[in-house]
Amino acid sequence: MASLEPFATKLPADLKKLLDRVCARFGLRKNFVVESALREKLEDLLDTYDLQEAVKEASGFHAWEKVRQDLQKQR
Repeated sequence: MASLEPFATKLPADLKKLLDRVCARFGLRKNFVVESALREKLEDLLDTYDLQEAVKEASGFHAWEKVRQDLQKQR
């Protein structure tokens, strides 16, 4: 098991109350909910970044003007 480190943050009061209600209703631990949400959000951010980089590097689409200019340069 990975070692645990304390992590403290301030939340808006309405979000804290909602977290308390959800955890109480479903019998969840706050640490579990926060860790799960944070892991999911970080994964989404990394996936989005990776997708943006892949789109930048993709060579599937070229503007017609650029293709024509490149062809003229080759001649």
